[in-house]
Amino acid sequence: MNVKLITLAGSGLALLAASVSAQTLIHRYDFNNDAVDSIGSLDGTLSTDDAPNNIEAPNFTSNTPTGADTSFADGSIELGMNESTTASFFNFGATTLFDGETGSISYWFNTDTLGGELSTVVNELRVISIGNAGLRLTGNAVDSFPQDFFAGSITNGQWNHLVLTWNDPAGQGTIALNGTTATYDQPNPGDLTNGSRFIFGNFTVTDASLQTQFDGEFYDLQIYDDELSAAQVTQLYNNPGTAIPEPSSFALLAGGLALTSLMLRRRR
Repeated sequence: MNVKLITLAGSGLALLAASVSAQTLIHRYDFNNDAVDSIGSLDGTLSTDDAPNNIEAPNFTSNTPTGADTSFADGSIELGMNESTTASFFNFGATTLFDGETGSISYWFNTDTLGGELSTVVNELRVISIGNAGLRLTGNAVDSFPQDFFAGSITNGQWNHLVLTWNDPAGQGTIALNGTTATYDQPNPGDLTNGSRFIFGNFTVTDASLQTQFDGEFYDLQIYDDELSAAQVTQLYNNPGTAIPEPSSFALLAGGLALTSLMLRRRR
């Protein structure tokens, strides 16, 4: 009996050690009336009411994905309230997240209107909602990103989960919609080096691109310092409102298993 327990404890420790992740959550946003970074210092800038320039501030709502763990984020940010006439967005300006780096973005979004709007822009790489065709990853032809690269089904008025990963040195990454992942290739490594365009809700921070204004809500934006695996993407999709555990959390549990194994050995 003791031998079996020791074997199970040892196996659990090995499995746990194998599952320890190098990805670290470095920025996270609960959208509690702002876009302040709860972990790091990458605060987002919100659009503000500016009627002469057709710009409006976001709204903040209590709407969250069904079954979400709201212990961290208990609400969402709403953009595009007057999408045909007024722009709204939040952006992060020039960042070092993409230039020669690897990483991942995870968030939930709920569309109130489908019809060509943008949800996220990283340089010329755009995630676009296009009506009944669903969601696609596309890019500016000038930068040679593939057009209409990935399409996934979206139901208007329902929450969807999206993960975008990037490996700028390797020139590739993945996009996952509701747990389904596809790989994309950049024409050349380093094509994401212009970090000055990291925007949610529109292509620009003006009213110049109202045709791409996102109309809907965002929930629990997370940014990691490495590429998330398919298993981690699935974990986030199945557990809205949660994050990938820190390696230290796994290490603590592994230490507990190791101690249990040692105690069982001493009892033999």
